Amino acid sequence: MMEEQQQTNEEQTNEEQTNEEQPTEEPKKQKSKLSREEWSMDELSTHVLNTKRVDKDFLIITDGATGGGKSTWSIKFAKKNDSKFNIEKDVVFSQDEFIDKVVNSEAGRTYIADEAINVLFRRDFMLKKQKFILRLLDMARDKNLCLIFCVPNFWAIDKHLLEGRIKLRVHIAKTGLAFLWKPSSNPFAPDKWYRKYNEIVSSNWDYYMNARRTKGFLGFIRFGDMCNSDKEIYLKVKKEKKEMIAQQEKEKEANEDKEKQFGYKLGEINMLYTLREQGLLKQGAITVLASLKGVSQQVLTNRMRRLKQNEKNKDILLNNSGKRDYFDELDT
Repeated sequence: MMEEQQQTNEEQTNEEQTNEEQPTEEPKKQKSKLSREEWSMDELSTHVLNTKRVDKDFLIITDGATGGGKSTWSIKFAKKNDSKFNIEKDVVFSQDEFIDKVVNSEAGRTYIADEAINVLFRRDFMLKKQKFILRLLDMARDKNLCLIFCVPNFWAIDKHLLEGRIKLRVHIAKTGLAFLWKPSSNPFAPDKWYRKYNEIVSSNWDYYMNARRTKGFLGFIRFGDMCNSDKEIYLKVKKEKKEMIAQQEKEKEANEDKEKQFGYKLGEINMLYTLREQGLLKQGAITVLASLKGVSQQVLTNRMRRLKQNEKNKDILLNNSGKRDYFDELDT
């Protein structure tokens, strides 16, 4: 009898100990779950989709060394985030192509500006087209777009864009591994990305990537390579579009050179015309100047005569309206 009672007491004691241990285990599980830093593509995509559903856009900067996997990560994420994503159509390389995509896009789409240094480089922030793109991005939220910009240097992007529009930084630390940061939501924070603080904390980054100690750190995400078919398409698209952009840049430079030559020529003729009208040209000056320019005196005289006969056209030319056809006639 005493043995049975002793056994019962032992069982009750064990049960009580088990019940006491239970609450201490549960918080550990919860803490582990809350402190988990690794993200999956699905989780991140769901987060972005939820943001877009509340009538907002989502702008991402993907930065890292050349060849590190910026385009790979961006394409893999875009395909998760947008079922309509097409590598051939939705990966852009130029400002004009980017503008066309945003202006004509349907709502909720995802696009990649690969090598976005050509689209949003800080050095060009005063250019008219650059200002237009920044205004365009301010309007992009109306279409709930997800825009991914691939750049080698995060800090090369225009400050207005970094501090006012970018919601996520994806840094490709090494092949297959990316770190995630978000900006501060504090309206009084002078440095939304904690750059000064994080520079100090990460002073030995080359030896130890202590991302967990940085402010704004969300976690990390692992990713694999693109499938062979996607990689083949991407490399083909990249080659074709870069060649097209190179040709456009070549034509642009040729037009700029032609524009300069046009301006120089018009300026010379206008100066000679003005000096002659004021009686400031000595006798024989036209002959000497024509010889220096490699034309006859009659050609130089005809140019000034036609300029005088067409005062209206002269004003148009001096205002750079592009009426070069008229000036071409002056060469005869």
